Amino acid sequence: MSQLNSSVKPWPLSVARSTGSENQDLLHALLCSSAIDEISDVDDYDAVRSYATHQGLKADESGKIAIGLIFWVYPTTLHGPYHENERRGIEKHGVLLTVESGASVDEVVKRVKDGVRPNEIVHVHICA
Repeated sequence: MSQLNSSVKPWPLSVARSTGSENQDLLHALLCSSAIDEISDVDDYDAVRSYATHQGLKADESGKIAIGLIFWVYPTTLHGPYHENERRGIEKHGVLLTVESGASVDEVVKRVKDGVRPNEIVHVHICA
């Protein structure tokens, strides 16, 4: 029997680390849910920092969150991960964040800043 590498958390966290933006159908399906919070990138991502701190059940002194999170981040003034433009076309924009418990709030903010791409919806998973 093989032993698991102790530095890698067991399934499903080990699988989530390998996901990217190749699963566009799944990302689009998740947009249909009103259960996932949407946070804007307002004020240099202060809303993201506040959400991760408070919804993560108050980050501890080291800045690590206590529970895993999932939420969308979208550009301010665009109201959500997609919108219909004046030509009746759909413009997509936003980052779906999945965050493991134990991840730092600073890492959440850094990774969402790095993950935003114009005219694209992406998924970023943040490991503990």
